[in-house]
Amino acid sequence: MTDTPGDEVVKAISVAGWLQGDIVSGEGLMPHIPADVLASQFDGKAPDFWVLASHSCTVHARIFDDAPLVEWVAIKVKKKSYLPYLNALNPRTLQLEIAAKQIFELKIHRRVWTSRAVLPTQHRNAAVTLNEDQRRTFSFWMSHAYNRIAMPDTLVERLKAEIGHDGMQGIAMLVDEFLKRNNHMLASAWVSFNPKCEIQEPAEPYEVLFRFLTKREHARQATELQAELTNMVGVSRQVSEGLIFEGAEVTVLQDFTMLDAEDFVRYNQHDWLSIGEEDEAPAEGEDPD
Repeated sequence: MTDTPGDEVVKAISVAGWLQGDIVSGEGLMPHIPADVLASQFDGKAPDFWVLASHSCTVHARIFDDAPLVEWVAIKVKKKSYLPYLNALNPRTLQLEIAAKQIFELKIHRRVWTSRAVLPTQHRNAAVTLNEDQRRTFSFWMSHAYNRIAMPDTLVERLKAEIGHDGMQGIAMLVDEFLKRNNHMLASAWVSFNPKCEIQEPAEPYEVLFRFLTKREHARQATELQAELTNMVGVSRQVSEGLIFEGAEVTVLQDFTMLDAEDFVRYNQHDWLSIGEEDEAPAEGEDPD
């Protein structure tokens, strides 16, 4: 049987070994993007790079018409990182530290689709690549834009209360500060809260527990991180009439079990129903606080 043009494209993609997270030049995709899309989303200008966002199984689908399109996210290169944008802490903006003074910044709305047939025409950037950890972070960030948790409004209000009855800042504010300081050493953050629904009665409490998992290379810092966390948020206690804080723990990645995963959900600084006012990084050249 004679191969169709689609079959030829699929073979070429397979031979080249394209994968999610591969990078091409900003100019490379320009001829394949409609002019109105370039004008409305990118001010008619090419970004520094594009990163292939489609899942690798989609990229290599055996029948071309089963996956005729692939998705790309624009990359802007910056010189300075902004901690809240690292490690997929922000669902709207992601920064990846490629090298000294070379930070990739991606925004979830700056993306396009092209025909999958475009892939064999592109040249992957061999000098600038994402390592395996960065590819996993990118993949999680893309999916998290759709499946991040939406906490009950009442719980959000109680967690972010400025001051509890014991004089401490709201638990979530302290937790977020801990994440900002140490996210470079953490693989992920998790939260368990019960009940899962909205509570109308002010005296009926939510029970909340946080878990932070260290990256493997920072496992030895777990005890030190736990001490810092406890100093910031305190120990298990009833924070207010409507909130019982069951504690915050730092553990090594391998100690987080499947049973834990059934009760906990991934927690990011911005996993709230509305993003805070400090969602924007300082302008290039400014020093963040």
